[in-house]
Amino acid sequence: MDNNIFKDIFLETNRLILRNFTNEDKNEFFEITRDPLIYETLPEDHMYSKNEISEIIDWFIHLYSMNSLGNIPKFPLAIILKNEQKLIGDIGIGQYSMDKSKMEIFYFINSKYWNKKYMTEALDVFLKYVKDHKLVFSLIGTVVPKNIASSNLLIKNGFIKIKHDYKDTRDMYELKIWYKYVQSNGNGI
Repeated sequence: MDNNIFKDIFLETNRLILRNFTNEDKNEFFEITRDPLIYETLPEDHMYSKNEISEIIDWFIHLYSMNSLGNIPKFPLAIILKNEQKLIGDIGIGQYSMDKSKMEIFYFINSKYWNKKYMTEALDVFLKYVKDHKLVFSLIGTVVPKNIASSNLLIKNGFIKIKHDYKDTRDMYELKIWYKYVQSNGNGI
């Protein structure tokens, strides 16, 4: 299967561009990760160093050519504010760390851009891409319970709350994506 569906991505909304990360994003992404408020919504337990961010971006870039249907360790895209050409966050899918058989959606933006519906735009166009390219059959999303905006965003996009994990202190949501596969003779399966 052609893995070009993971390379040279350019998704556009009225205010945003979603695209693959590049080496030029390292400094801006590092600056975004200095925002202490985003760590209240993410599973990370520490702020990454500049070197760690550089290694993460290198890994992201490497994954674009390594990902394939059925094997997507992580597929992240940069969220760019179109009118400023500024990196404000990321969005993507990847294997859920607690259960590699599940695929998880992840996203964040710098708190300076919260409550402006940017993530709503990003999630809409990204989920359309995931569905159109049949990247996954279902997705989970995990949310810190006090992050009501993120919970509402997932629900608005068809995710259903399936559990609250008291050990992990995260609520889990799931989105089922169903496809009708067609055999070569044209008959539905």
